[in-house]
Amino acid sequence: MNRSLRAGAVLLLSAALVALSGCTSPDRPGGGASGGSELACGLGNGQKATGTPLKVAALATQSGGVDFSSSPKSTKAYFDCVNDNGGINGRPIVYQIGDDALDPTKTAQLAAGFAADKDIVALVGDATFVGCDVANIELKKAGLLSITGVGVPQACFESSNIAPVNAGPRTSALATLQYFIRNNQASKFFALGLNTRGNGDWVADGIEKVAKAKGVDLVGNILNDPNERNWLPTISQLQQSGATSLVIADPAPITASILAAAEQQDAKGSIQWSCTASCYDAQFAEQIGSYWEGFVANSELQLVTETSGTDQKQWLAVMDKYAAKDAPRDTFSQAGYLAGKIFVDTLLKVSDPATLNRETVTKALLAIKGYTSDLLCAPWYYGEAEEHHANHATRMAKVENGKWVSAEGCQDVDDPDMDAIKQAEQSKGLLVP
Repeated sequence: MNRSLRAGAVLLLSAALVALSGCTSPDRPGGGASGGSELACGLGNGQKATGTPLKVAALATQSGGVDFSSSPKSTKAYFDCVNDNGGINGRPIVYQIGDDALDPTKTAQLAAGFAADKDIVALVGDATFVGCDVANIELKKAGLLSITGVGVPQACFESSNIAPVNAGPRTSALATLQYFIRNNQASKFFALGLNTRGNGDWVADGIEKVAKAKGVDLVGNILNDPNERNWLPTISQLQQSGATSLVIADPAPITASILAAAEQQDAKGSIQWSCTASCYDAQFAEQIGSYWEGFVANSELQLVTETSGTDQKQWLAVMDKYAAKDAPRDTFSQAGYLAGKIFVDTLLKVSDPATLNRETVTKALLAIKGYTSDLLCAPWYYGEAEEHHANHATRMAKVENGKWVSAEGCQDVDDPDMDAIKQAEQSKGLLVP
């Protein structure tokens, strides 16, 4: 199945997602991280790595109107910190990011180029919006693996050589629905998303299946045209549906435009409104205004405003020292950092760094199981499989006084399409190190 975005989706996202690139650091007590022990990355020895470089790459959508580069930029910041602290047992990481410009053909070309470069041992921190399916073809032929930071289309989670750190849009939407079920707010549920193949339809399919299984009255499961600008008919349909709760599974700028139109019509009512992790950035809570007090969002990783936790604090410190001041400190950035850390922690266990090449790195990555982090709700793993979806437990946040606060801690997400994955986790011991 062709999982590329339709041309209309590209046009809309080109206009809307540009606004996301202005998101910067979250509002957190005490300002920037102080550094100190948080900057003891990798070996933490404070010595620059000077050995033979280890080449790593990433595929990301950085242009074409969509900028998902906060993931690989965060990975690079972490690798720079590692290189200042001994590298991979003396070997510095040389990191290359390829921009697919929202063009799957270019994604395939970049993946083929990385695959042809035998010195590239892995891809880490990827965040391509359109190209997991075509990229996986090239990676599989070359025996090259990706620890992807941010997977979006369905193909990112159904590929043999790609393993995302994030939960993905479908899991995020289902987590939100199940949150409302637990809080007795889902007697009548309404869902909004984009009519994009391999993304919007995949999310809508999950919502329909879970709603049916849980006895939820699904009063709306709408996929809007990507070029939609007039949200009044949709809001009118929502008001007439009698919905008690809803989820908007759209990027933050589109979600914000829907909320603005709803506020103009005073359509909030007694409905509990929410969005998937795609709108969960630190500024969104303040930007939507006081009218939306109590608005809920799913968080695929730790809350971005959290200031405790070893990895959370290191992510913030690394970004403050090694990333640009205006580089986003969002959930995608967290995912890129974590992808890099998983990679480094795994290779540091290889006793002889001279033996690290594509073959030995692939073997080491495939063996990852039971990897824990305070950013994650449950252990992460790689493993040999035709699909990878290790992150399926998430958190919920809500707006209070213009800021995100915790609404609910870690909860596993039910998805009937992931039954085989969960069975494999248990039978293969993938959750245990």
